[in-house]
Amino acid sequence: MPSRWQRPFTVFQTNLQEIDAGMDVEAALDVIEDHGADTWLLNAGGIVAFYPTDLPFHTRNPFLADRASGDLLGDAVAAAARRGVRVIARLDLSKVAAAVAAEHPEWLFASAAGGPQIYNALYSTCPSGEYYQERALEIMDEILDRYAVGGFFVNWFNFNERDYSEVVHGVCHCASCAERFAEFGDGRALPDTHETRDLPLWLRFTAATLEELGRKYTAHVASRDRDLALVLSKGAPVLYCEGSNAFRHLPGKELWPHATAETVSAHLSARPEAPLVLNAVAHVDSTYRMGAEQPEHVAQHLVQAIARGGNPSTYILGAPGRLPMASVSLARQVTRFHRERHGLYASLRPAATIALVRPAGGRGGGAALHGTLEEFRGVYQALQERHLPFDVVGLRDLAAMGADRLDRYRLVVLPDVGPLGAEASAAVDAFVERGGNLLTTGGSGTTPEGGVEPAASPAARRIGAPMSGAEVWSTYATLDEQPHAGENRFVGSVVPVYGSNARYVWKPGGERAGRLLAQAPWGPPELSYGHTPGGDPAVASIRYGSGVSSMITWTIGRTYREFAKTEIREHLLRVVEPLADVPVGAALPEQVELVLGRDEEGYVVHLINQTGARRRSFGPHVPVGGGRLVLHHATGDESAVSLVARQELGTRMEGSSLVIDLPVIDLFDVISIRSARARADTGEAAAS
Repeated sequence: MPSRWQRPFTVFQTNLQEIDAGMDVEAALDVIEDHGADTWLLNAGGIVAFYPTDLPFHTRNPFLADRASGDLLGDAVAAAARRGVRVIARLDLSKVAAAVAAEHPEWLFASAAGGPQIYNALYSTCPSGEYYQERALEIMDEILDRYAVGGFFVNWFNFNERDYSEVVHGVCHCASCAERFAEFGDGRALPDTHETRDLPLWLRFTAATLEELGRKYTAHVASRDRDLALVLSKGAPVLYCEGSNAFRHLPGKELWPHATAETVSAHLSARPEAPLVLNAVAHVDSTYRMGAEQPEHVAQHLVQAIARGGNPSTYILGAPGRLPMASVSLARQVTRFHRERHGLYASLRPAATIALVRPAGGRGGGAALHGTLEEFRGVYQALQERHLPFDVVGLRDLAAMGADRLDRYRLVVLPDVGPLGAEASAAVDAFVERGGNLLTTGGSGTTPEGGVEPAASPAARRIGAPMSGAEVWSTYATLDEQPHAGENRFVGSVVPVYGSNARYVWKPGGERAGRLLAQAPWGPPELSYGHTPGGDPAVASIRYGSGVSSMITWTIGRTYREFAKTEIREHLLRVVEPLADVPVGAALPEQVELVLGRDEEGYVVHLINQTGARRRSFGPHVPVGGGRLVLHHATGDESAVSLVARQELGTRMEGSSLVIDLPVIDLFDVISIRSARARADTGEAAAS
């Protein structure tokens, strides 16, 4: 029988301080239920136990002495059960008290010099050590033996290489790490610092250790004859990610407003069978936990999550009501809607025809990684602003997706992701051969030596080294005929080439559209002319099997991110749209994001109002009226309903497309599009 946790659930997390041990659990549950949650994520143990633990290494919360029962967890679980609310027990195993550390120094993180890591009198532990590997299971067992919890969430499930004050402590040198790393690395010694050529090996070791630990916890919890959730950031049946401002990590930078949607989409593309919890944080950062996040920002995290198929979790600090809660006031709209529509979200599946591949982290590091990320984000923005529905697919996940999942796309876009590797290259070749379309930009699929990996590519090999910086300044691209270029007169659209570019030898039998205009002087202005169309195309294409593979040799996404000119976006989309066969589009402001899904009866369209996007947050949004959806290849018997406004929507046929008139979009709307046949089937099922 499938786990209850495979179906949608709505979470409210109270991240308690030790002084909250006397919390009124009934009052807390009033807030949780009013917010729309059916699951309570509640502190149970780890740093301090919120129940009367008998384990000698598990520190009791001293404030439990002020509670009549002496047992917050027990009171909360009992009260929640009476209301039908499930409780997930929150553990934080990253630190232990000084007395425990003194008895078990072998459990602790150790610096290269052998010293412990101490933060606010707590000692950091290591996932390689016995505390994480064995004693954590005893904590879980004690809780499961006493309480009817619905599962566990383990916070800070990583190596303590950095603390809350952003101090980098580096590689752990505890005895367990030394032994395990030597086994993992064929006898290699632990690197002393992050500034070493062995850092990639250390990162693979830590990832493998956490994955293995996640599997151990999963197996241990599954051994109980109970339907229990295990929620971890990696290696678990239910995965967890956090939506937060985290300003410390972005000093002087702008917010990427689509971060949550991107993360959830990439996860569900890779592991559609694994539920994901998106935890939206109600404060601005861990260094300002009483600094309330903007309500619209918290709500954006949640609505982006549910649109992409994630389970929403609202995270507040402390007992409900002890601190102001205005930051989650709008989140309540999203979580209530999600709870009311669990049936819809249980059958919701992505329906986009475009797969946008996200680059793997760590490519080249520093400036190279920044450029790659900007290329991805520029293409992301272009698709989003034109309301061309797409899913995000991780580069590392591409090869593992298989034909059954990859073939639901008409177009795969590889935005300057660099070398693909043999498996991913074979996957995209097979995809195109079966009838899919491929678009690469920049150096996607090209090796450092200039080889072109995909057999489907229109390019045979690169000529020379890639060009960047001043080497591409004052270079342009055009998709339009330029009959008067020799007279230095140009027509149509001419867009800058920025970032990087390369020249290629093209395979015979392909097609080449447009031209790159060769570099000419950019100063002084009196001499800034002489751009002549060269032999390099603006886009090259070739048929491969039953599909088409196209290539833009320069970083057009990065150019759009840097210049932010509509003309550059339109240049890209003139290439994308004929390849994508998008089933649903929209006539809406570009600040409204469209996410396309489907359930058993038809299309489900989430429309997210992002007019309030600010440099580092979301502010109040502007209601958007007068918009329309367009269902292409319609039959005319379809109908549409706004699930937020709860009203039937007006429709009309224009050619072969159904135009749907939208209501005013406030924070978000969800539009259900049904055919007459689907409505009849639903009615027959209900009658039977």
